[in-house]
Amino acid sequence: MYNKIVFLLLLLWVGFTGRTYAEELIVKNSSELEQALNTQSAEVIKMVPGIYEGIFNIKYPVHLIGEEGVKLVGPYNGDVLTIDADDVVVEGLHIEGSGSQNAGIYVKGNRSIIHQNIIKNAFHGIYAKESYGHRIENNVVTSFDDKKKHKGYGIYVVKAPNSSIVSNYVYDTQDGVYVSYSDFCEVRANKMIKARYGVHTMDSKSVLISQNEVRESVNGLMIMQSNEVSIINNFFYLNTKIDGAGMFIFDTFDSKVSSNMMNGNFKGIIMENAKRNTLEFNTFIGNNTGLELGEATDGNTIYLNNFYHNTRQIISEKDQENQFNLDNYGNYYDDHGSLNLNKDHLVDFAYKSGDVFYNMTRKEPVLNIFYQSPAVELWNMIEQYTPMPSDSFIIDDSPLVKPAPVSWNEQKTEKSFLSNPTFDWIQIFCFLVILTSSVYILLKFGRERHEI
Repeated sequence: MYNKIVFLLLLLWVGFTGRTYAEELIVKNSSELEQALNTQSAEVIKMVPGIYEGIFNIKYPVHLIGEEGVKLVGPYNGDVLTIDADDVVVEGLHIEGSGSQNAGIYVKGNRSIIHQNIIKNAFHGIYAKESYGHRIENNVVTSFDDKKKHKGYGIYVVKAPNSSIVSNYVYDTQDGVYVSYSDFCEVRANKMIKARYGVHTMDSKSVLISQNEVRESVNGLMIMQSNEVSIINNFFYLNTKIDGAGMFIFDTFDSKVSSNMMNGNFKGIIMENAKRNTLEFNTFIGNNTGLELGEATDGNTIYLNNFYHNTRQIISEKDQENQFNLDNYGNYYDDHGSLNLNKDHLVDFAYKSGDVFYNMTRKEPVLNIFYQSPAVELWNMIEQYTPMPSDSFIIDDSPLVKPAPVSWNEQKTEKSFLSNPTFDWIQIFCFLVILTSSVYILLKFGRERHEI
């Protein structure tokens, strides 16, 4: 009996190891790769370094691994790699050469894992459609090098709910990450540079957008027709195109915007037709406009945010009802006084912010030529400090004496931004150079004129 058991275990072990060996294939060229992808029993396909030219299709569950130096090059016509099967893993590939409206990786199967790939010279980098449960992680994605060609999206998920897009680096694309008709997705810890929109959502619900960094784009975020979105701990800076912003929240409801940094953008956050959203613990630094509340933006709660060095802290359309404090906690404004006779956490008088000219230029754009003129600035100052309500100005009845406590990660803290003197010293240096030059020119020409 004992010998039979040992013999049976030995047979099982040999069968298992033989099966494992048979299911791992190593390929060296395009024809071997195509043949391996058509082998239903292959569980792992390893690609040795080299160039694999053509268009490839994954029809069965497989783990496709590229060693360093593997390059998949398409004919610039069609999708380079198409995933039709469920439960596919693709890693370590360098992919390029899609058609003008196609993708480097086109995903149609469910539960794909796509990580540690480099995708370039493709219209869309990774395109997942009518599927679910994907993990797209640690990829580097860009579009075509040719400036004459239209660029697509870095990572594009359409009707692909429950997908996770994490720690990717996307640059020079139309949109960095585009989530469309895809609920319960996560967009986290990605870095996007020089896009139209860093992260774009459309008709999606319960999306988490956190710990992302977007710069040098039109809008860091473009949130459209989406509900219950959580925008937490993101960093948007140097998005300085006219009418661009760190965030543009449009036609969006019941969402949370918390602990984000908007630094040096044309506008920090723009909201339009945005209702019942909460903005808390955000920091607006050095933007032309900190927060813009556009048309049909009502019922939002805006409290415990910090506004520093913005040309206009908050501007708003007329006759809108938003709440600028909660439980007797408003926002902090660096241009507000600090009178606090009773030594509590609030300044003793309300804060008004707005721009009478903003509402005028919305109706008559030609008036923008007078933007920031002395007369307009005087008008705004009178409105701001006149102790009476104004339909062009918001009123925060509970402004904070000290900034609300905000922190991100170890690399990015509010204190580090505010204590960094680089920008201020550059301004001071330029001012001194201009002042010294002006004085020198005046003295020189004055002396010459006197001598004459």
